[in-house]
Amino acid sequence: MNTQNCLAVMGFTWLEIRRARLWRLALALVLIGCVVAEFAASIAITESAQYRLVMYAASMRLVAVFVMALLVTTSVLREIDDQVVELILARPISRSEWYIGKLLGYVAAALGFAVLVSLPLIIQTPIQGSAWCYSLFLELIIVSAAALAFAITLRRLTVALSVVAGFYLLARAIAGLVLISRGPTVDGSLTSSRFIASVIDMLAYVLPDLDRFTNAAWLVDTAPSVTDLGLLTLQTTIYTAFLVALGLFDLFRRNF
Repeated sequence: MNTQNCLAVMGFTWLEIRRARLWRLALALVLIGCVVAEFAASIAITESAQYRLVMYAASMRLVAVFVMALLVTTSVLREIDDQVVELILARPISRSEWYIGKLLGYVAAALGFAVLVSLPLIIQTPIQGSAWCYSLFLELIIVSAAALAFAITLRRLTVALSVVAGFYLLARAIAGLVLISRGPTVDGSLTSSRFIASVIDMLAYVLPDLDRFTNAAWLVDTAPSVTDLGLLTLQTTIYTAFLVALGLFDLFRRNF
């Protein structure tokens, strides 16, 4: 794999993202999030400062995920529909170099987006806000890798976005589903209950545990330890590699 080719594709991807006015959108979303959080804090009876932080963090986390998923899927599908991918691959650039370069460009965008979104939190709570920002960056890497893989595999904007949303929501809820499937109200003697619990356990092994990422409670409590952030980094690396393998497998078997 030629590193220069990957960096060239990354540069073109970054240029495309700049032309898409992502930073203006990010600043607008930050301002809207601050206004909404301030309004929510004004109607809180007690602990308005903590309520403001949690409200902003929870809402901007979902907004950041949606924007990155939309950005990646629309960018990739536009290149495929306009036959830009075919033109690039006609040059001495391999499919894996194009794929890795695109992903690196989106990772750079995710880093910038995470920092912009987290600035109000870092200003108010530097340590907790920085940890939250880093975790959001890791989460956006997984979302970007999933959006890239599903966009190449499915080739339809609505379908790809729906699958990314389903993947994200299921990854956020999988820990709770595991607890529910093993809860005291479940009759473990039933075959159906054991089957459902087994399926949920299998999904828990396949999906990332996004419930551990970007926790708004960090902002009003103690920040996560270095070990916790290291485990999140390891989990991000594993699942990003898995999604890259999935996307490359489908990319190599397709004819442009």
